[in-house]
Amino acid sequence: MGQIKSVLFDLGNVLAVIDFYKFWSSLGFSRPEEIAPFADGYTSWTRQFETGFISTSEYLTGLHSVFGCRFTLDQLEQAFANIIQKPVDGMMDIVKRISREHRTALVSNTNEIHYKISLEKFEVLSVLHTHYLSYNLRVMKPAHGFYDVIINDQKIDPSEMLFIDDIAENVNAAKNAGMQAVKFENPGQLKDILKTLGVLL
Repeated sequence: MGQIKSVLFDLGNVLAVIDFYKFWSSLGFSRPEEIAPFADGYTSWTRQFETGFISTSEYLTGLHSVFGCRFTLDQLEQAFANIIQKPVDGMMDIVKRISREHRTALVSNTNEIHYKISLEKFEVLSVLHTHYLSYNLRVMKPAHGFYDVIINDQKIDPSEMLFIDDIAENVNAAKNAGMQAVKFENPGQLKDILKTLGVLL
């Protein structure tokens, strides 16, 4: 394995706590049977949004239709925004320390609404040197194209990159692309791994 030169951080539940259920609870849904009739439509429109195939206004209009015009566009946008919660405790210090000696980047399946909110709420994003966002790249993890963009842009061997994500499928895809990769559990676990790899002293 190569010496690590670049460390790539996922956003959701690595740098920032996210709660997908907040979308539903914000709209007054509390039981699975209430959510079920709308889940497929919501998922389909959200995937298009996070892959950059539709704009924010198109996304909200799509959700408006999914729910039979039951909610206003503003209500839907606020409910969707509520998914983004708070910073993951301890990660700011880790990212700051790594960023002093290594390249760092955000590698996130995200969308315009969540990204704008995250920029406002999470100082850690200003520390990361580069942001690779699915809705800008028009491809989502774990598709190989997402990793190809990063490898081509970083211009170093993929074995010199460390990819950190909380989803095993995304971690495995990074390994298949030749990167070193870690499935994030908590800041303490990550710190121990980073020390073992020589990224943190």
